Amino acid sequence: MEWNKKTTAYFPESQRRKLEEIEKYLSKQEYFSNENLNKSRIILLLVDNFYELFVENNSRTKYPNRLDQLKKIKPKDNEKLLRDISQIRQMQDIQALITLANYQNLVQQNDYDPRKKLRSFNYGDSKEINVLMNRILQILKEDVVQAKQIKDTNQKKKKLR
Repeated sequence: MEWNKKTTAYFPESQRRKLEEIEKYLSKQEYFSNENLNKSRIILLLVDNFYELFVENNSRTKYPNRLDQLKKIKPKDNEKLLRDISQIRQMQDIQALITLANYQNLVQQNDYDPRKKLRSFNYGDSKEINVLMNRILQILKEDVVQAKQIKDTNQKKKKLR
């Protein structure tokens, strides 16, 4: 297909209505308040958006699969993802501080050598590491249960108001 600088496109009535709805939607957006949104500009925006969402970063994904992926994304998903990322960063900070504190304590104990006391973490046959990891996993499970209880209690309070 060869494209000229000026190309005529045929829009059936249903597609024309959709284009008009897109035009109304965009004209209400503050982002475009200083722009003249004619049909050509809207078509260019549609092409740019399609390119960015389907071609640029996902060129190997088939169109129907990528469309399904995009349809599944909800605003709540993005908010939850941002909260999760924030929590992960906070946990990494805490973990770094704990690691530094542990290192400092180990350095002060001249006779302690973790390589002699604890066998390989990856090998998994160290009783001390297994006990420690199981305790950490248990604490995490208890925390999830407690958080759920707090959430349920708060929801019940909101309903009673």
